[in-house]
Amino acid sequence: MKKLFWLVSGIAVGMAVAKQIETNPKAKALADDVKRTAIEFGTAFAEGFAEREAELDTPVAKAPSKKSPAASKAAAK
Repeated sequence: MKKLFWLVSGIAVGMAVAKQIETNPKAKALADDVKRTAIEFGTAFAEGFAEREAELDTPVAKAPSKKSPAASKAAAK
């Protein structure tokens, strides 16, 4: 019952905010600005994710292994 109350309350608040945004030009401008900023952030995040994923997918050349001097002396015997 408590969850139903919060669901209905959330819907009512959302409808009140939507009505306010429709009727108030300043609120509409603010909502449009927030939407634009969120889209820009999402785009930048997706580009960064794709760039990093490409970095991780590229094969890495193995560095030549350095043998320790003790291993070289043991192999020489």
